[in-house]
Amino acid sequence: MGLIQAFKGSVSGELANQWKELFVSDSMSADTLVKRADHKVSGRSSNTKGDADVITKGSAIIVNEGQCAILVDSGKVIDVAAEPGAYEWEENGSASIFAGDFGDIFKEFGRRFTFGGEKPVQQRVYFVNTKDIVGLKFGTPSPIPFRILDNNVGLDMDTTLKCNGNYSMRVSDPTQLYVSLAGNVKDEYTIEDIQDQLRATFVAALQPALGKLTNLGVRPSAIPSYTKEMSEAMGEELNSDWTNKYGLAITSVQILTTIIPDEDAATLKELQKTGAFRNQSMAGAALIGAQAEAMRNAASNPNGAMMGFMGMNMAMQAGGANAQDLLNAGAATAGANQIPGAANGGTATGNRWFCPNCGNENFGNFCVNCGTKRP
Repeated sequence: MGLIQAFKGSVSGELANQWKELFVSDSMSADTLVKRADHKVSGRSSNTKGDADVITKGSAIIVNEGQCAILVDSGKVIDVAAEPGAYEWEENGSASIFAGDFGDIFKEFGRRFTFGGEKPVQQRVYFVNTKDIVGLKFGTPSPIPFRILDNNVGLDMDTTLKCNGNYSMRVSDPTQLYVSLAGNVKDEYTIEDIQDQLRATFVAALQPALGKLTNLGVRPSAIPSYTKEMSEAMGEELNSDWTNKYGLAITSVQILTTIIPDEDAATLKELQKTGAFRNQSMAGAALIGAQAEAMRNAASNPNGAMMGFMGMNMAMQAGGANAQDLLNAGAATAGANQIPGAANGGTATGNRWFCPNCGNENFGNFCVNCGTKRP
């Protein structure tokens, strides 16, 4: 009885597979990476006994926008259709009686007979989502080292940083994704199936990527505005782990918030404020402001304005700083850096003068050597 049943199964199964089929994926959810094709059979079709893993020669495969079809035969990828349109299964397909391949049909009978009525092949169509997958969230579970460089104020400071935001990705190599991750998936393969691995490698790549922003002199508070630079840096860092291994690529990274320790934030503000006083003009202006405040305080001294002003003068003399000297030196530096004659179209010779105090040759409004004002 076993021998008869095997032959009967071979005949009925082969005849059922002679109807041409339609393979398509009408819709894919936003987080789907790979999905097995839907097998379309109308209610009037008599092809209700066709094998799920046998694609009849001449069957149609419809590829929509944002999709890529992968054709698999006996576990091996044999073709890829990456452009939208209709395709027909030909090479390596199951021989179809409608194609006139009578000889091949009978050969299939013989092969099925030796496998107990089952065809010794597995043919499937998978669709890969090639659209950008957006809105993927990330955050740093623990602070990562970050170096702050600011050449304007001579700042070089190490801190730690926590951040969160969104990123987008896409499938850059459908076959690599299928072979490495989603091969022979039953129904569909989604972001959730690989989310933990993606998140771990993404966070690990943040530190070297942020280091590239450090070299640009970007402060922690300004990082969210450097979306393009951050996207490029993350793409470079993840090229090996994501692109080469899994066929995935970063398309955009947007950091929404950055946080550094409160004590480091306070230190940073103070250092930036102090560093600004390296400019002598700014230092002079700050000193004038402090002196004005001191005068107001002296005037309201409960022991009398005279006592207040005496204390203020003693403090100024002890400090050894003179606001006018700082302003003069700052102006002299600005004058020395100015191209002679550039401001008014004159010549360098016409703007030249010699300091009556030290005899130094100058071109600006103040002597670059002693700060004496131009006569």
